[in-house]
Amino acid sequence: MSWLNPRQWAGWMPHGLGQVKPHHFVDILATTWQNRFELPFAWRILNHGVCDGCALGTSGMKDWTMDGVHLCTVRLHLLRLNTMSALDTRRLSDLSTLRGLNGKELRDLGRLPFPMRRRRGEPGFQRISWDEALDLVAERARRAGPRRIAFYLTSRGITNEVYYVAQKVARFLGTNNVDNSARICHAPSTVALKAALGATASTCSYKDWIGSDLIVFFGSDAPNNQPVTTKYLYYAKKRGAKILVVNPFREPGLDRYWIPSVLESAVFGTKLADAFFHIHTGGDRAFINGVLKALCQEGGLDEAFIERHTTGFENLRDQMTAVSWEELKGRREPRGRTCGSLPPSIAGPIPRFSCGAWASHNTPSVWTMSTPSSTWRWLAAWSAERSAA
Repeated sequence: MSWLNPRQWAGWMPHGLGQVKPHHFVDILATTWQNRFELPFAWRILNHGVCDGCALGTSGMKDWTMDGVHLCTVRLHLLRLNTMSALDTRRLSDLSTLRGLNGKELRDLGRLPFPMRRRRGEPGFQRISWDEALDLVAERARRAGPRRIAFYLTSRGITNEVYYVAQKVARFLGTNNVDNSARICHAPSTVALKAALGATASTCSYKDWIGSDLIVFFGSDAPNNQPVTTKYLYYAKKRGAKILVVNPFREPGLDRYWIPSVLESAVFGTKLADAFFHIHTGGDRAFINGVLKALCQEGGLDEAFIERHTTGFENLRDQMTAVSWEELKGRREPRGRTCGSLPPSIAGPIPRFSCGAWASHNTPSVWTMSTPSSTWRWLAAWSAERSAA
């Protein structure tokens, strides 16, 4: 495996100058400038702290999942929240002077240095002691009662320990009204995973992508939603993996991406997706049914695997036999356009197993799977047949 692979480059222009793309090194310079008065403290946070942007076990600028540098722009953007100085609390004495500021301008005022209170009808906030603040919270909680108390936590910038303490405190106070924004975001995926696999979380690690033959994304914009995934996709492609995307929209980040922690990709970018399948919104189910129908028709199934590890497959086979291609085509293709055939390099024999589909919250079918390579050979044949029709 050579160090450079120009065939996978997004272009010859260094750093993708002129392209609509994330500008990681500009972000690094901007972060340095924002924290210029607290650079030693900022470096200590990055070098010895934990990441408040993801859950890959980042400690310092390493993670517990993959070798090499782990430093994403999400963490850089949040760094200023840790290094900013206290705001001038006199600005809060009259809130009418702040009404014209946007969210960024309000954050740039600084952090709150001590408890403050504003009573109804007062123009602004006044400083109070910690004892007063805690007494006020306790009195209001006691007056409300457990059934009218709720704890709501954000999903970013909070450690597992904070979540643990919050739910313990909630239960101590007699309420089970505990929620967080991550549950709202991932409710569709957890329901679908539970129904399909019996577990509410992914069954594989990002590291499983490296060494896979094929990675399929359904309804996903992983490079923008989870930028750190692009590093794994880069090394997966270095090992020969092919990437397919099934989505109503051709996501630019999955087309090509400049990965800042990989020198080759940071300079020339990386072509990620080998093929896009444009479908109707919600057409992923018909797409998968079409793959199954082609497999059943053409004998592309691993019957021994089905016999050992599945139940009820004959009912599924009967359903796929009964449904027509015209019906499936109408459900999956946007405005009558075909999906397009796979490149010949994907349609050929694939000796290893493929580790497959990952999706974000905007699709009803969310699952992770490992499947025999014959599936994807017949997917290629089916796609080519449908495109020629």
